[in-house]
Amino acid sequence: MVFGWQHWLSPRPSQRTRTSSEPRILAANDAALFEFLKEEDGGWAVKETHYVDNQLVRDGLSGPPLHIHWKQTEFFEVQQGVLGVMKNEKAHVITKDDGPVVIPPGTRHRFWAHESNVEDLIFKVRTEPQDLDRSFDENFLRNFVGYVRDCRKESLKPSIFQIILMAYNSGTVVSPPFWVPIWSLRLMHYILASWVAAGLLGYVASY
Repeated sequence: MVFGWQHWLSPRPSQRTRTSSEPRILAANDAALFEFLKEEDGGWAVKETHYVDNQLVRDGLSGPPLHIHWKQTEFFEVQQGVLGVMKNEKAHVITKDDGPVVIPPGTRHRFWAHESNVEDLIFKVRTEPQDLDRSFDENFLRNFVGYVRDCRKESLKPSIFQIILMAYNSGTVVSPPFWVPIWSLRLMHYILASWVAAGLLGYVASY
């Protein structure tokens, strides 16, 4: 239950779109499409298509900010176009010919559609191990993309506290562009997620 004063402190969508059964979700800004896949080994993966005719994609802004997954290894596999990947201050330009890109746990990273793209960027993402408690998974992507999309429908700015709560619940922390001990980032995110987002503002990690 969310109280009126919590809505006043941090406005949120009046209704949440159910995304649990949708095979694909379009980002709020129409920059990217997320398609949820079942792998041969029974695991999950997501295929992302970033549309080159979208301004955010052309500006390299259709991907996430710098962040760290502290539990899992993340894998990227480009199927079409050119992917930019930042790994601990080092930029990489990835194409289909380069094969999978591996992001070990604890690596500060981000990704974007590289400026050299002349066609839509298509790549697949998965994490290992899967089925961990509070890990980066399909549930996080469905909640995050759906939440931002619902905010846009009602002309609301997404709450950074809601996003931090979702991220922390998925074993992920946002990182500044310089080295900071992971334990301190986790502590800061724990306080913002548990005490502020959930405790004070009444947000939940999953809808």
